[in-house]
Amino acid sequence: MIIAIFALLMQGCVSSAFADSTVERLKDEIKDTKQTVKKQKHELLKLTREERSMFGELAAIEDRILGVERELFRQEDDLAGILEDERAAKADQLILENELEKIATKLRSMLTQIWPIHSRKLENKFGSLEDWEEADRKFVWLASLYNDAKVELDKASEKAAQITENIKVQKELRLKAEKKLAEINGTKDNLLDDKLSLLSGIKGIRALKISREQELKGLLETINKLNYKLKSLTSKKIANFKGSLPRPCVGDIKYRFEPSGKPPVRGIGIQTTGNVDVKSIFWGKVVHNDTLRGFGRVVIIYHGYNYYSLYAYLAESFVKTGQEVEKDEIIGKTGYYPNLKETGLYFELRFHQKPVDPQKWLARN
Repeated sequence: MIIAIFALLMQGCVSSAFADSTVERLKDEIKDTKQTVKKQKHELLKLTREERSMFGELAAIEDRILGVERELFRQEDDLAGILEDERAAKADQLILENELEKIATKLRSMLTQIWPIHSRKLENKFGSLEDWEEADRKFVWLASLYNDAKVELDKASEKAAQITENIKVQKELRLKAEKKLAEINGTKDNLLDDKLSLLSGIKGIRALKISREQELKGLLETINKLNYKLKSLTSKKIANFKGSLPRPCVGDIKYRFEPSGKPPVRGIGIQTTGNVDVKSIFWGKVVHNDTLRGFGRVVIIYHGYNYYSLYAYLAESFVKTGQEVEKDEIIGKTGYYPNLKETGLYFELRFHQKPVDPQKWLARN
């Protein structure tokens, strides 16, 4: 039955033409993927240039922000000086107002004293000479004091007016400085908004770049895998690996290759401890995946150049007909092996339709 299956495979779709068509398909895939890689690199270059441009804008904005902050510090110092001068002027004004009040009080007291003397002088203009002379001396003395006080009062009043004007000027300067400070703060706020906007844009570009880089990495890995498959088809012939192929599963060999035996054994029988992984011994394509009377579930893999491997008594398979598999790729689990009355795997390796001794091809443990 197995021989018939191999004969059918030989006559059907599986032949050296498969390898040739697969090579061409792989070359086309590699070419298309390289084109995609080229586009991705171009997109990454554009994103990188845009990112650099935005970083340049960001640096310019940060320089402007530093300049504005320096201007703010200067303006705040100027405002602090103006406020200090305003406070000092108000303090001086308060002192002068107190002095003016004292002078005014003193003048009122002096006028109170001068007026009675002046009145008596007018009433007693024909009085004694001594009284007149005494009163006149007092009047002249008080008048002199009054004039001196008035001069000081005028000076104080003039100083108070100057201080009042200075306070007015300081207030105008303060208002102007506060307005300027508000304008500078507004400029700083606008620059900070621009900075945040740029940072958001840079963050978006960075995320997009990471995404593109990951995609590019995936594409490059795909190219490597495709190149590996292409190399496997064009240069890695299974015949070159004779004696070093991995075992299809872990277990003990209970049946050995003996095609002339009775009954003949065209492969090897491996006993396993439970349902263990079954792996492809080499790169290839699944050409059969179905149950076969007397052999349970069977998977046959074509490895190119007319070499096939067969895996029988599988409990389950994880591959589909037409699927390409890698070396050491898990293709199923071992199942019940009737002759062993245990779990195990029956394995064959064939060149064309002729079975070959698997143990000469498998690596020794």
